[in-house]
Amino acid sequence: MEINLDKVIRSISIALDLSEMSSLNESNNIIEDVTNINYSEHKFIHHAQRTAYISVEIASKLNLPEDKQKLVYIASLLHDIGAANFLSISHSSNTFIHEHCVIGANTTKNFPFFGGLSDVILYHHENIDGTGAMKISGDNIPIESQIIRLADLVELLYSEKLPSFKQKDKIISWVKGHCGKIFSPQLVEAFLDCCQRDNFWFNLDNTLSMDFILDSICPNLNTYLDIEDFEKIAYMFSEIIDNKSKFTAKHSRNISNLAYEVSKYLNYPEEKCVKMRIAGLLHDIGKLAIPSRILDKNSSLSADEFSIIKSHVYYTKIILDRIEDIPDISEWASNHHEKLNGKGYPRALSSKDLSEESRIMAICDIYQALTEDRPYRKGLSNEKTFSIMYEMVNDNFICGKTVGYLKGAIGYVDKNEL
Repeated sequence: MEINLDKVIRSISIALDLSEMSSLNESNNIIEDVTNINYSEHKFIHHAQRTAYISVEIASKLNLPEDKQKLVYIASLLHDIGAANFLSISHSSNTFIHEHCVIGANTTKNFPFFGGLSDVILYHHENIDGTGAMKISGDNIPIESQIIRLADLVELLYSEKLPSFKQKDKIISWVKGHCGKIFSPQLVEAFLDCCQRDNFWFNLDNTLSMDFILDSICPNLNTYLDIEDFEKIAYMFSEIIDNKSKFTAKHSRNISNLAYEVSKYLNYPEEKCVKMRIAGLLHDIGKLAIPSRILDKNSSLSADEFSIIKSHVYYTKIILDRIEDIPDISEWASNHHEKLNGKGYPRALSSKDLSEESRIMAICDIYQALTEDRPYRKGLSNEKTFSIMYEMVNDNFICGKTVGYLKGAIGYVDKNEL
């Protein structure tokens, strides 16, 4: 099995933008001291892609070697991976700037290929005069990090509310004014060369075609992941997903293990078992788009809040479908709230539409949700959990046969069956 790395990175970047959008909506102002830019006023809907576009243009203008241009491209799309769950009203600006760099570096240290990725992300908030998050200066800052620093700030200064011709002079003036402080003269010169072309600014405006624009200028990665490498990335993201809510410390990983155990119990081929494990790791990736105040609510949800919660599986499918090489994983992961009677969500599928694998993912999710501890209750016993699940079987919500598979996989024997 081969999975296109570029499509995986693009998909992850969308998830990160969705996460920042949902987090910033509930944060106090986060204003970086050095730049005086208010992060909380930015929309972030196309932040990663625009930052990548600007970064690639600058890297090309600097004539960096191909391997460095590839690293710039990957790192710019993932540069805010440490911010996915770190924005909250309790964090100061300085803490946020420093810690999201550290968290991002730690998150990506085992990323397959591109060994320098972790350091580039660690130093992407450094200033050329040494006043950045890690207090390093000049050539000690990786050139890739310097490029992303400039591109990131330009994107934050850019407003989707205005056409570029009404704001480009202000942005250019701001960059020039911070030459020798935040940016090196070499970097500013490269940016100014890019700015001379009207096409540069038109591309920033043209968000609907940003994928096409990146396709036309990004370096050809020509890199494909095997199933093991893709699983490493899935594990990396499962930690981000589960850390989104204080209620779900190991939720995705536990469902992943359950799905794998049931698959092995059914004697699925090993690659399919691993795919089921990956689907478990990524089934809740859409929760990155949901505000934490809703995920962490310790009481009944309002109708509006429940509608927002339900959208997480929609986003899971949107994110995973962009990878294209994993249609089976995407389908199994995004169907875990569908019901046999057609009353599930988000697509209201019915029994004829739900494969055995999707049914397994659904019962693993329900089992895990019932048995794990929550702040408002202890996890339920297996006896109580399966009693509830068989009530759901009787109501034609879930598949009785797959509930039986789960019991067999975990070695649970109901007292009534003895």
